[in-house]
Amino acid sequence: MESVNVFIAGIGGQGSLLIGQILANVGIEKGYNATWVPIYGVEKRGGDATVMVIVSKDEIDSPILFQFDNMIVMHHRMWEKYKNRIKQGALLLVNESIVRVVEKDNYKYYGIPATEIALEIGDEIIANMVLLGAFLKLVPIFGISEVIDYVKKNLKKEELIRLNVEALERGYNYISSS
Repeated sequence: MESVNVFIAGIGGQGSLLIGQILANVGIEKGYNATWVPIYGVEKRGGDATVMVIVSKDEIDSPILFQFDNMIVMHHRMWEKYKNRIKQGALLLVNESIVRVVEKDNYKYYGIPATEIALEIGDEIIANMVLLGAFLKLVPIFGISEVIDYVKKNLKKEELIRLNVEALERGYNYISSS
């Protein structure tokens, strides 16, 4: 891995910023350069919550890109608003429980029913971790075990750790089986 960039687009409360924090922090722990640029409104829930992440072996010239090689879309409103931020032919990972993308042929498209998977595990709030697990399978920036270790180290409650780890694994394995 030389450099990976991703634009994560969700709404407040979906955990898009957390996905970005985890990617950047694990990257830093592994000795990479990383940037995490969150962009969100004043609303606690329901407003735009997007983040730009770059993880690179090399120095990062700018933390802000106009178009990205990878995009994770967590809410249908965000696809319509930010679809110009993804390059043609780039990886597009979508929570198909919520988002419908018409222009699938223009991208390396992967739809995953992240909300349904999260509900099967026990809580829809962990749909973000399902998507992160899938992203790690598609873009092996680092191993899922390193992200699981990070989650275990940074969450205190055993039940939260169990839910998040299972969500990561289910997202990762969903890509393997589809």
